Amino acid sequence: VRLGIGSPNLDSVTLGKVVHCLSAFIRGYFFMETSMTNGSSRRQFGKTVLAGAGMLAGAPRAGAKGNPWSDTGMKLGLSHQRPAMFTADYLDYLKAMGVEYVEVRIPAAECGYENLAGIKRQVEAAGLKLFEIMLADKYNSPEVTLGLPGRDQTIALFQNFLRDLGKAKIDATTYAWNTVGPGASTGTTTTRGCRTRLFEQKNSPQQPPAGGRVYTEDEMWANYEYFIKRVLPVAEEAGVRLQLHPNDPPVDYGGIARIFKSRKAFRRALEIADYSPCSGLLLCVGSWAEMSGEDGKGEDLVDAIHEFGSRGHIFQIHYRNISAPTPNFSETFPDNGYLNMY
Repeated sequence: VRLGIGSPNLDSVTLGKVVHCLSAFIRGYFFMETSMTNGSSRRQFGKTVLAGAGMLAGAPRAGAKGNPWSDTGMKLGLSHQRPAMFTADYLDYLKAMGVEYVEVRIPAAECGYENLAGIKRQVEAAGLKLFEIMLADKYNSPEVTLGLPGRDQTIALFQNFLRDLGKAKIDATTYAWNTVGPGASTGTTTTRGCRTRLFEQKNSPQQPPAGGRVYTEDEMWANYEYFIKRVLPVAEEAGVRLQLHPNDPPVDYGGIARIFKSRKAFRRALEIADYSPCSGLLLCVGSWAEMSGEDGKGEDLVDAIHEFGSRGHIFQIHYRNISAPTPNFSETFPDNGYLNMY
C-alpha cells in the first residue's frame, strides 16, 4: 500500500507541514486528541489501517504479478504530479520531505511506451520511485461510463496503455466512475487559516439530465461490467493493477446514478472481477468518509479496511479527513476531521 497526499492546491510550505506530520504518523508519533465517532480507540483505528492494508510486520501475503514490493510495508507518496513539475530542485525537495513514491498524471496523447519509460527513468534517477501513471483525461471517461459512441475506441486506447505500462514495468493505474456532475466542491472555507474545500449538497446545481436522459443504476453497472471484462484480462497479462477510486462526492446527479458510493458497491465490483489480484481499491479515506452509510452516520471504514485489506485488494490510500458525511462537509487536516486517523 502506498499512502498518497492528494491536493493540487498545496504550496511548498503547507506541503512540508503535511508531509512532516504524515512522516511522524508513519513512525508512530502522530498524536490526536479527538474521539472516534463509532467508539473505537485511536490506536485501534491506526492498527486497523495498517493491518487491513497488509502493512503490519508478520502479515505478509502474495502480491499480484509484477508487484514485488507488495509486502514491503507502508510507504509515503505524493499524488497529482505531472512531468513538467519534476525539476531537480523540486525532486530534491520531495526527498527531503520524506516522500518515497510519486503518482504521475499525463494526457492520453502522451501515453506511449517511450514517454512512460522516460518518466520512470527520470523519477528513479532522482532517488524516488514511481507508483503509478494515470491518464488525466481518460481515467474517468463519459463515453465509457455512459456507454456513449466512442466507448470501444476509448477502451482500446486504455488496453494499449496497460500493455505499455506493463512493458515499462509500471504496475498500477487508477480509474474512476464519476460520470458527469458536480465538482468536488460547491465553495471554500478555511481550516487553520488554509483555504479548503466545502461541499453542501443543497448548493450543488441540479441541472437537467446531464447525459441527455436518465441513467439507472442497472445501466451504470452494465456499463461497468462491459468495461472491466475487456480491460481486466489485459491488465492481468501485463501485470498491472487497476485501482478504483470512489465517487467524489458520493451523490447521484443530473439524472445519472453514481454507483461507487457505498461499501456494497465495491464488494460487487470485486465480485464482478472474480477477486482478481489485479482488481482493487484506491481507498480514498476522505471519499469513504463522505459516504452516508446505511444509517446516515457514515460507512464503517474500519470494518471495510478489514474486509478488503484482508484479501489484498487495497492498493493505495489517500490519507484525507473531512468534517462530516454527506450531505454537507468540508476538507480538514488529517487530525481534526470527524474520523480519528490515529
